[in-house]
Amino acid sequence: MAAHPDLFDPRSGYRIARQHAPTPTDIPPPARVVDADEARALIAAGAVAIDVFGASRARYDALDGMWLVSKPHLSLPGATWLPETGRGAPEPEIERYLRENLERLTGGDRDRPVVVFCVADCWMSWNAAQRIARMGWRRVRWFRLGVDGWRERGWPLEPVSPPPVNVD
Repeated sequence: MAAHPDLFDPRSGYRIARQHAPTPTDIPPPARVVDADEARALIAAGAVAIDVFGASRARYDALDGMWLVSKPHLSLPGATWLPETGRGAPEPEIERYLRENLERLTGGDRDRPVVVFCVADCWMSWNAAQRIARMGWRRVRWFRLGVDGWRERGWPLEPVSPPPVNVD
């Protein structure tokens, strides 16, 4: 981070520029890195899988909260796609969207494992894993290779649509 301070927010430490670039092999605790086999086992055992892929030209409609996505997105089976939640400086509505969905998906259980991912070389999943841990979830796992690592194993992917944003 010190070599490129313009890429990181000095207060939060989140990556704020050039989101698609090589990522580190570790993440600050309490989040932890998992490989494809560990991610698959955690999800099979009931972990919540959160895809934070920030689809280009995707946005939500301010009137009904529905996401307008320019092209379909494939993700891990059973994953929930929460676009834009991995940005280094998301809008307050997007942070609330992340928190509300985490509450819903985990039933408020801060000890339920959460597997966070995007695609390989995506800082948004690194950001989101730390953000989720800072929100109080204690078993956050960062699946660094994400959809790409899953696909490389020959495991199936499925189409996914993001839940609407609460605009009330």
